[in-house]
Amino acid sequence: MNAKNITPCLSRLSLHLALVLYAISLPINANAASADEIQVYDDAINAPGELNVDVHMNYVVSGIKDSTYPKEIPAHHDFRITPEFGYGLTKNLEAGLYLPVIRSGNGDWYLEGAKLRLKYLADHEKTGLYLGMNFELGKVSHRTAEQNWNLEARPIVGYKTEAWNLTVNPILGFAVSGNDHTPTFEPAFKISHKLTDKTWISLENYSDFGPVDQMRSHVQETYLTADTEVFGHELNVGVGHGWTQEANDWTLKAIFNIPL
Repeated sequence: MNAKNITPCLSRLSLHLALVLYAISLPINANAASADEIQVYDDAINAPGELNVDVHMNYVVSGIKDSTYPKEIPAHHDFRITPEFGYGLTKNLEAGLYLPVIRSGNGDWYLEGAKLRLKYLADHEKTGLYLGMNFELGKVSHRTAEQNWNLEARPIVGYKTEAWNLTVNPILGFAVSGNDHTPTFEPAFKISHKLTDKTWISLENYSDFGPVDQMRSHVQETYLTADTEVFGHELNVGVGHGWTQEANDWTLKAIFNIPL
């Protein structure tokens, strides 16, 4: 990326982030929450003016059966479906809107509100190093988070060849509401290998080390996934297994892309 182009890009990023923060601060009617998004962010980004929706679907086959705080829906047999609308603002910026829905293990359905995001991806070649940043801000119910307002900062660091793609997301999560604003560290990474022109097989890992001032391995979950196409639509499917006591044992996930 040309150094002289960095300042204008960062200025545009700051402007759009300010608009996102303003928009999400407006009143939201309905019970608000962020559903789980089991995804590692890589170098994919919508072209300017491109609009699509990714439908995230996650089902915990066997997981934590007890709430970790009051009012939380236990993860066991939890099903979450989240339409995520993405729109390309520029060649480097993409905005997103999540509308999460959750079904508890008891069969009760909840519309959980909304979450906005803004993704920046620096100019890069088709292969080699790529860098980016994603911000997400949402108001959530206590069914899915201990605090109502939460912010996520997700750096994107990756290296891609013709046959391999390695991406790391060293995620920091912040509770905006409440009294404790200590960030949590939740890194994720994805190693992908190209099988055919349309199919990549991957290993994805998601961790939660808790607050940065007292980190330990709370959650470790690893997924075997495949990225492919079905009738011209991008599809990510996978099965995950948890390795720690505080992780879910088995989880199924799918992300289905629909151009609009």
